[in-house]
Amino acid sequence: MRQRAEWMKPADDAILEYVSDAGEVPPAVVARNTDMHRNYAGERCRELTSYGLLEKREGGYYRLSDLGAAYLNEELDATTLEGNDG
Repeated sequence: MRQRAEWMKPADDAILEYVSDAGEVPPAVVARNTDMHRNYAGERCRELTSYGLLEKREGGYYRLSDLGAAYLNEELDATTLEGNDG
C-alpha cells in the first residue's frame, strides 16, 4: 500500500498515475483525463513538484520524477518528503 503524506489530496494519486502513463503533459490535459478542474489540477501539479514527485518541463508541462515513480511503485514513503517552496 502506498504511504501517502498528510499534505497529499485524494486526487494526487490519480494525477501521478496519469502523468506516469502519458509522459509529459500540461495540467489542462491532466484535468481533462482525471475529471477535475484544470485550475485544481495545476495547483496539485505545482504541489507535487514542490515535493519532488513531478518535474516541471518547458511550456508548463509536467512529467513523473524518479521519486514519483518510486512512490507509485510503493518504494517510497511520501511522509519522508520535504517540500520546496522555491
